[in-house]
Amino acid sequence: MTSITLPAVLVGGLLDGVNPCAFSVLLSFVAVVLGAVALSGQSPQVWRIGGIYVLGIFLTYLLLGLGVIGIIAPIVQMHLAVRMLGVAVVVLGVWMLKDALLPGVGPALAMPKAAYGLVRRAFSWSGPGGALAAGALVAMCEVPCSGAIYVGILALLAKAPVMERVGYLLLYNVMFVAPLLVLLALVGNRQSYNRIAHWTIHRRVASRLILGGFTLALGFAILMTA
Repeated sequence: MTSITLPAVLVGGLLDGVNPCAFSVLLSFVAVVLGAVALSGQSPQVWRIGGIYVLGIFLTYLLLGLGVIGIIAPIVQMHLAVRMLGVAVVVLGVWMLKDALLPGVGPALAMPKAAYGLVRRAFSWSGPGGALAAGALVAMCEVPCSGAIYVGILALLAKAPVMERVGYLLLYNVMFVAPLLVLLALVGNRQSYNRIAHWTIHRRVASRLILGGFTLALGFAILMTA
């Protein structure tokens, strides 16, 4: 593996987790959790359900990554295929920068509008099974808007031995859900939650620029190490 792999996995997972598109869904979920705390006054129970929801996201995103990397791993043995993947990641990075600077021009890397209704409905599912299913659904719906960095990381890891690949994917997905775990930890502190939500909403363009720039750099790194 190259010297950039570990930093790319750590930073990429964290940036993916705070993607404005994905993070808005996380904020919505925590708002629902805060409402449940206000009604029931049972923070531990809500934290347990919230933890299961996070687990649903983690497992689904991990399984998606394992599935995709299992498909591309044989392909990247060919030099041309690696370069094509690198070019694809560069294109995704440019696309993300376009979405930040020219949001009204062309299609955007965003969650399909039809998915928002499904996600809102999922937040109303009760019990541990409902929370797990809701997390899985949210993870799948987030892929169009938060999957660009994941694709780059998967392309970077595709040549690694199987166990090393799995270890890096586990680490990436821990970083991916870390922001949600932080928000969940604030479930009893509405003031802190409101401060984070306000800060995030007013920095969406800057966040998209950082994400697009990182994805672009990741694509060039893949091309350089191909």
